[in-house]
Amino acid sequence: MTIGGCLREAVTALRLNALRSALTAIGVIIGVAAIIVMGAAGNGARERLKQQIAIHGANTLSVHRTPAANAGLHGPVVTLTDEDARAIEEFVPDIQAISREVDGKVTIVGGNMSWSTDYWAVEAPYADVYDVKLAEGRFFDGGEVRSGAKVIVLGATVASTLFGEKSPIDKIVRVGGVPAQVIGVRTALGQFAGEDADDEIYVPVTTARSRLPQGEATAPPQLSQIDVKIVSGADRESAKEAILALLRERKHVHEGEQEKFNVFDASQFVELLNATQTTLGGLLAATAAISLVVGGVGIMNIMLVSVTERTHEIGLRMAIGARKRDILAQFLTEAIVLCVAAGAAGLALGVAGGYAVAQAAEWPLIVGLGTVAIAILASVGVGVVFGYLPARRAAALNPIDALRRE
Repeated sequence: MTIGGCLREAVTALRLNALRSALTAIGVIIGVAAIIVMGAAGNGARERLKQQIAIHGANTLSVHRTPAANAGLHGPVVTLTDEDARAIEEFVPDIQAISREVDGKVTIVGGNMSWSTDYWAVEAPYADVYDVKLAEGRFFDGGEVRSGAKVIVLGATVASTLFGEKSPIDKIVRVGGVPAQVIGVRTALGQFAGEDADDEIYVPVTTARSRLPQGEATAPPQLSQIDVKIVSGADRESAKEAILALLRERKHVHEGEQEKFNVFDASQFVELLNATQTTLGGLLAATAAISLVVGGVGIMNIMLVSVTERTHEIGLRMAIGARKRDILAQFLTEAIVLCVAAGAAGLALGVAGGYAVAQAAEWPLIVGLGTVAIAILASVGVGVVFGYLPARRAAALNPIDALRRE
């Protein structure tokens, strides 16, 4: 029997028992859908991790003081200052770039629109520390920081809120009542930790200190944090320990006292997210494998029933010249066609599920060709593995005994 003949016979047999075939295929459908969702979620998560790295930058450390509510329970509250930033830059090895940072809330007005947002008052090296990419314009330079220039870089959300589709470059906005010239717009970063990473603005730290309202905790020369970029390939743990040791010495923090500072390593945060997503992906893969096995067992069971029901038909085929390998090919093709049809349905369901997951997790839907190939091959493999035993049983029937059975 030709391949085309086997396919026609398989489709006819499955169509005559359409409901039974559909119910039998549910396990494979769920398994294939789980593979697609797993692959799409993994791809989306990796793309999201790239965005997280873009937000934090590579090889970056951010130095924070312990919140006053915690530190005050274990001795006097300490602060970060300009002198601490200079000391870190001078005495800690493998520093590529460093920026002082002061942050706060401010109202920005542009045209007929106003918006309340976060401001980040930083230095020019901030763009190097966090690998800042701009959709248009430029970041402020060292001269503008030293002179306290009234310039500003907008986050994507702030730019679109104030100016819509128009370019804000060279426009004048009022930041806390102070006029400032827009010189750049940062490339959109998306959501981070449930918050809009584009709803912020960047101004020179000297400008913010002289013109913008600040809380008592960040009054000059105090800082909200110090941003540090380590030379590529350098040991981040050693740099962290060196920074903490320097700050303990400068602030006279004795051994055994409650830590007054925290050095946040962005790469460790990203690695933690990656490990969590890998674990979840593994669990989903195990679920998909179990669903495929259960579906395969169901298909094998229904194919054995089909062989029993069609014993007389098998005997007739053998009597008119069908060989054992023709019978084997016929029933094996039937199992494979059923699994491939289930795989196609599972693919559609998986894409829909992947889209739902992407929307909920706020990452892009990416269904790779490799994932699709794995899903289809898995469904074909299930058909071959679990369809072989029923097909071999059908091929092994004695024609005379088969013809006697009604």
